[in-house]
Amino acid sequence: MDMTHANLEKPSIAPDLAAVKARQHGAWSSGDYAIVGTTSQIVGEQLCEALDIHAGQKVLDVAAGNGNAALAAARRWCEVVASDYVPDLLDRARERAAADRLQIAFEVADAEALPFDSGRCALA
Repeated sequence: MDMTHANLEKPSIAPDLAAVKARQHGAWSSGDYAIVGTTSQIVGEQLCEALDIHAGQKVLDVAAGNGNAALAAARRWCEVVASDYVPDLLDRARERAAADRLQIAFEVADAEALPFDSGRCALA
């Protein structure tokens, strides 16, 4: 075997995605990331402006976190569903929506296995 290729031939090891996701979930659940997220509230507003969304449109915010984009869409009178796999973050988003009297549906969901019909915000 040519030694220049010997270093390139490494065994393929598949990552344990469930373990990775569990560690990520633990990390996102461990601190008050909702407070940190409010510092980027303007990003949600800019996203909705860039997408040119309007009243009555359906919006699904996947990995919504503390709800910056979902809140911005709801302020534009969209029909909004916010999903995240960290319930504590959605709780903070729910509090923010209530404080602003915005209508948003919240759903604990994993972005890799969303419980929604394709092309719609309705729960499957």
